[in-house]
Amino acid sequence: MIKRKPARSSNRAKPRSTPPPRNVEVEITEIGARGDGVARLGDDLVFVPFTVPGDRAVARIEGRRGDGLAASLIEVTQSGPGRAVPPCPQYGRCGGCSLQHLDDLSYAEWKRGLLITQLARHGLGEVPVAPMLRVATGSRRRAAFAFHRRKGSTVLGFNARASHTIIDLDDCLLLDRKVVAIIAPLRAILTTTVAEGEDGDVVVNLSENGLDLLIEADARLDLFDREKLAAFADSQNLARLSWRRPGAGFIEPIARRQPALLHFAAIAVEPPPGNFLQPTEAGEKAIARLVVDGVGKAKTVADLYCGCGSFTFPLASTGATLHAVEGDEAPLLSLETSANHAGLKITTETRDLARRPLLAHELKKFQAVVFDPPRAGAQAQAEHLAEAGPAVVVAVSCNPATLARDLAILVKGGYGVETITPIDQFPHSAHLEAVAVLRK
Repeated sequence: MIKRKPARSSNRAKPRSTPPPRNVEVEITEIGARGDGVARLGDDLVFVPFTVPGDRAVARIEGRRGDGLAASLIEVTQSGPGRAVPPCPQYGRCGGCSLQHLDDLSYAEWKRGLLITQLARHGLGEVPVAPMLRVATGSRRRAAFAFHRRKGSTVLGFNARASHTIIDLDDCLLLDRKVVAIIAPLRAILTTTVAEGEDGDVVVNLSENGLDLLIEADARLDLFDREKLAAFADSQNLARLSWRRPGAGFIEPIARRQPALLHFAAIAVEPPPGNFLQPTEAGEKAIARLVVDGVGKAKTVADLYCGCGSFTFPLASTGATLHAVEGDEAPLLSLETSANHAGLKITTETRDLARRPLLAHELKKFQAVVFDPPRAGAQAQAEHLAEAGPAVVVAVSCNPATLARDLAILVKGGYGVETITPIDQFPHSAHLEAVAVLRK
């Protein structure tokens, strides 16, 4: 059978042409979802980084971004009332922060507004949004550095804004001082073990027993390289140092001087090298508290996208029976090992919930469900929860847009949103966590 191609509509919209680069004068009226100032130029929106509402600025149009125009800032000719002096000397070059130029009151209002705006777009404008919880600057315990080995040295830091160029860093105001302290020694050891011209990444997690490093680079380590890396781990008092070649599933242990432990509730867990963690300990505990309070007295709980148990173990401490589901086998094995050692009532399942969400007959086993998906959200699982979910659902998200979409699905299925709490673990950026509690 041959399928015919659908006829093209004569009314089909033509793609808008990319305008030539040019300088324009604009007035910033708001801050967009990515943290850029927004102005209007004729029928187009113009996105100008490092500007605040009330700024008058000269900007250079550089191309299209979605339905608007992307621009670079040339000069602020008149400052708006919310402008502040950025505290970091690398601000504007490093792509890690986008809003250090905004004063604190304006920043907090805008950040909470990200969530409110997305809820309204999905018909949830009446949902109660709690005051935003904030973590302290300088408390981030996780960093992913990029590096490039050049002749005689190594460039190590974060990527520049909208670029693969690496900004060489010696400090970062967002990071815990113990993470900052490893930057210079790490740069030195990479210079002696990685060949010139190579690129790579280093994930640094701060465990309770010291730093846990996973270096990813396409370098074939010989015995002398391994000895140098082991000596580096010893000299820097690392908990663990591991190495992985890009694209390889195998992680080579170089040194494990102490268990790279974290405690979730009272349970000690050693996550796999490079494992995702909530970026701050204070943020993790705030989310866990909201999750436990939201689940309440439910005795059977499914913890979906559970990772290595940052919410599983606090929930288990209430006496509930847990079923923990995760698509990645490695963190689930860490969770399972700790649960068995503690004698907790936790079952585990390795399952890709985007492709194979829990179905109606499986959901009937639980009095509550918690889910904490990646930025893409949990649309497939939300649809099945809307159809046959338990009385309580707690949604954790790092993306207000996909969270609002998933909540709208649940509300259409009969849930009511009791409250949503925004949590700012990513100061000076457009990233925002939130915890929503829903009940039937």
